[in-house]
Amino acid sequence: MAFADRPAGGFLADPQPGPLFFAVWTSVVAAWVCCRLGMWRVTADLDGVHIRRFWAVRCVPWSVMDRVELRHDGFLEFFGPGTAPMAGLFLPLWASRPLRRSSAGTQAADTLTVLSRRPDLRPKGQAGRAVTGGAFAWWAVPLAAALFTAAELLHR
Repeated sequence: MAFADRPAGGFLADPQPGPLFFAVWTSVVAAWVCCRLGMWRVTADLDGVHIRRFWAVRCVPWSVMDRVELRHDGFLEFFGPGTAPMAGLFLPLWASRPLRRSSAGTQAADTLTVLSRRPDLRPKGQAGRAVTGGAFAWWAVPLAAALFTAAELLHR
């Protein structure tokens, strides 16, 4: 069973639903991979914690954060009166124990918990766009187009 039935002449010679599905699927997979791999970047400043998401960088204010814990899958979970997205892509505890390595995710969770409880320890400045980064869509869409073009060129 083939998900993408490519014509012999290439994608633009005879467009069919198979290559269109392949192009959309490539974009979705590339976007998901970029988003997951880039979630390790968590930036704290005077306002709160900046988390890179697919369409925008989201700021979780210090007022909505009581504590931060590392989940079993390696993501940071924010607990508090408000809802907050998952952040961080760290090595889970179960994977770091056999390697005898300290968990950077646990250290990040502990640091963010201390910062949420102690305002005097929080950063005093604002994080700029260069530090917080941009949304993943600006990287995922060109990456998906490049992967699709490479697949089309290699297919010939």
